[in-house]
Amino acid sequence: MSGLVVLKALLVAAVLFAFLATVGTLDYRVTETAVEVLILGCVARRIRLVDIEEVHRRGALLHESWSGPRFWNSVTLRRKSGLLRNFVISPDEPDRFVENLREVLRRAGG
Repeated sequence: MSGLVVLKALLVAAVLFAFLATVGTLDYRVTETAVEVLILGCVARRIRLVDIEEVHRRGALLHESWSGPRFWNSVTLRRKSGLLRNFVISPDEPDRFVENLREVLRRAGG
């Protein structure tokens, strides 16, 4: 029985370590067609620019969270469709990210 407890503890520790190791590697990229969330350099989530209704620094009660450990840097992307329309990210420089994304949306006609 104690071997099973040790195995469970190791499994929980491994999952916790994996979570902490990857949450620090979240990055965000604005392309000509989408906002991408990258984990360890690979695209994990993509929001098309044509689906973005609004971009702001305020929070949202119900949201899909792709924010890192610096939650005070949060940026909310309000989508036009989907079950959870608010998409929260936390880029390193949130004000610059919002300005850049708004400019890209203006150029794209969205």
